[in-house]
Amino acid sequence: MWAHHLVIPLLLLTSISQCQVDRSPSMLAHYLNLLSIGESWIAVTFDTNSNGTLFLAKNADRRLEVGISNKTIYMIHPISGSKIQHSNWEKRHVIDFDSIGQIGPSMELIITFQHNHIHVYDGCDEIFAGFEPHLLLSLVHAKVKVVDNWLGPQPSYFAIGSGWPIGQKCRLHGVKKKYAQSYSEEIEKSYQPSTVGDMNEIFFEQVVIAPPGFQGCKINNALLQINETKILDCNICTCLDRDDVTCRVVECPAVKCEHPVIRKEDCCPTCGEQCFYENHKIPNSHGEVFWPGDCYRCQCWDTKVQCSSEYATCEPPSCPEEDWVYNEKFNCCPKCRDFARFCAVNPCHKDASCTDSKRGPKCSCNTGFQGNGTFCEDIDECAFSQDIREQLGGCLAGSVCRNIPGSYKCDCLPGYQMIGENTCLPLIRV
Repeated sequence: MWAHHLVIPLLLLTSISQCQVDRSPSMLAHYLNLLSIGESWIAVTFDTNSNGTLFLAKNADRRLEVGISNKTIYMIHPISGSKIQHSNWEKRHVIDFDSIGQIGPSMELIITFQHNHIHVYDGCDEIFAGFEPHLLLSLVHAKVKVVDNWLGPQPSYFAIGSGWPIGQKCRLHGVKKKYAQSYSEEIEKSYQPSTVGDMNEIFFEQVVIAPPGFQGCKINNALLQINETKILDCNICTCLDRDDVTCRVVECPAVKCEHPVIRKEDCCPTCGEQCFYENHKIPNSHGEVFWPGDCYRCQCWDTKVQCSSEYATCEPPSCPEEDWVYNEKFNCCPKCRDFARFCAVNPCHKDASCTDSKRGPKCSCNTGFQGNGTFCEDIDECAFSQDIREQLGGCLAGSVCRNIPGSYKCDCLPGYQMIGENTCLPLIRV
């Protein structure tokens, strides 16, 4: 049987020059269609000091975004439900590839979406593996942007495709696991007013009394001389004559942001500032409500984050109940303990073997199959060239190759007889 890593010629993802990204409407639509099929990938080679959006698809209800910021990869994708809620929210994964400490000046990023599994690679080094049971990548009537708002040298390679390219690319030396520091959080889609606010102030207002002989105007506890103009309670008021005042509302410029705020002592709305929760390198936008844990709800409001404990409906984790633990920060739902019996719940593909490890199952496709273990597909050994088949001693002259699941058969042509396993010799008639 032929080794599974001899499948298709190596997929090259590197380049020494900047690539020209195809942003034509037909190609953008093609990118979106590829990602929606459930077995797809994004591959980009870029300078690690660059920042920007690699892919963004957005409609009125959903968003799928992948970007780079501060040597960190972030992914935002829709989810159809979760143990926290049952409506269409979003989930953000953040992977700090700088935490590995061995990333070169450029990164060969490959992100694979295999049904409910998300894997991130730097070349043949796996730096992130996640399971998302509610992953939702299908977006209708979405606007698509690729390599947008990019700061730094343009990527030298950009492609989106279907299938599983790692098996082709890493066929010679395999995949090494070098997991980076990461975190994830769920994002509420519907905006709710913030409860963050300044403490109530108790004060006594001093009453202004006009002096004897005052010839100006008194309005809202303020004194104006004749022809004097002041902003009072967000109105521009002018004293024309004694006790003769004209006022007009302050005109505010348009604000191009979601959830504008009116700060204390201001009359016009402005855009709120983003927040950095704990030691996160990717900020939360102003007004965003996010859940860093199953039972912990936070909101960013103009540089401030306010959090509260909440109740969550928990889903059973992917291991036997005897291996559940409750010891993670902000998570009231059970998790699987280290070295749990993950394989007991059959997490791997039917054509893969499963091995329990510290943080989860290790799934490996059986000989004659290729994939990441949670998704395996048969290798068509008969698709190899004649030269390769001869080098591997399979189906030589006088025979025809017939592919079967996980292997192949050599059938003799008419006039030939099987000698050994894969060799057919002409019949000798006497």
